[in-house]
Amino acid sequence: MDLNYTPEEEAFRSKVRTWLEKNAPAQKGPLSLEDGKAWQRKLHAGGFLGAAWPKEYGGAGLSDMEQAILSEELTRAKAPGVPGQMGIWWVGPAIMKFGTEAQKQKFVARILSGEDIWATGYSEPGAGSDMFNTQTRAVRDGDHYVVNGQKIWTTIAHLSNWYFCLVRVPGMGDSKYDGLTVLLMEMNAPGMEVKPIVQITGDSEFNEVFMTDARVPVANRLGAEGEGWKIISGALVNERNGIAGGMRQDETLQRLIAAAKRRGKSADPRTRQEIAELATACAISKYSGYRGMTDGLNGRLNPHLSAAMKLAGTSLAQRMSTAHLALLGAYGQLYESHGQATDARAVAMRWLGDRAQTIAGGTSEIQKNIVAERILGLPRS
Repeated sequence: MDLNYTPEEEAFRSKVRTWLEKNAPAQKGPLSLEDGKAWQRKLHAGGFLGAAWPKEYGGAGLSDMEQAILSEELTRAKAPGVPGQMGIWWVGPAIMKFGTEAQKQKFVARILSGEDIWATGYSEPGAGSDMFNTQTRAVRDGDHYVVNGQKIWTTIAHLSNWYFCLVRVPGMGDSKYDGLTVLLMEMNAPGMEVKPIVQITGDSEFNEVFMTDARVPVANRLGAEGEGWKIISGALVNERNGIAGGMRQDETLQRLIAAAKRRGKSADPRTRQEIAELATACAISKYSGYRGMTDGLNGRLNPHLSAAMKLAGTSLAQRMSTAHLALLGAYGQLYESHGQATDARAVAMRWLGDRAQTIAGGTSEIQKNIVAERILGLPRS
């Protein structure tokens, strides 16, 4: 793997950096839904959203390396996220890979433009990490499916108008894979009900979704009946890569270093050693991501590498937020910023949020089993 950038890639980085300096929102934290959509439209118009997507579906047709550079520069500029990221990172690629041409034309461009906001429905009360136990039923009725069931922990369902939902079509066999199917459902259709869940942070990012005789056109089935696991597996690889986010840890590291300086801890040997260890882990995470991307471009990608990246990345995020909280000392107990601890609220929210990262997208225990069995070739325990 060549760790150097080509002149063309450096020119692209300069172009992105200049554009962000002129166009990135002044607000660095989360935006309101409407402001977030406006920022998403601006990114799309600039050719910096879905950068590696094909041009015929609204993307910029750039390389994977250019997409990685774009991600680095967005992080460096502390640019806020966009409300349509679930669709951009997971749903859109799945539709482009498994969808009909009619589905691609109907959905993909609207994902990038922010006209449609997507949520993904996998977990259920009795099928969290074990999606093979999916109980939500979709019964064929002419040109429609009638869907009944409940999903839980659905991110941004309360803001979404479309739902990428894993269901089971009954009568297709006794295997745990049989009948698993993906439907593209309108969130505001009759029979759909969303109930927000209050989190430990006080926010309500997650939701319960209830489906009662909700009707979905057969034309909105993604792939064939029974292909749900194949489709979901690909989406989860993208989710785990997204959660690992090695490049995003660089920004967190810089905040940690700044906090050490403000607190007069930058000369403390123990603090310096901890920050050095975290800096090393950040570099490993970042270049592991590049390794995975390079292997993919050369046709050598192990599809289970994303589990190792997710495991390492989320554990690192927890280590870094814990170290940052500890650096604040007594101020780290505050839930609101105060006095010397101008970033106390942000640090507290990040620490609380990072608790969930080793659960979301598959628990760390599941990732360890995948690494042990499918990468290292160890026997099942």
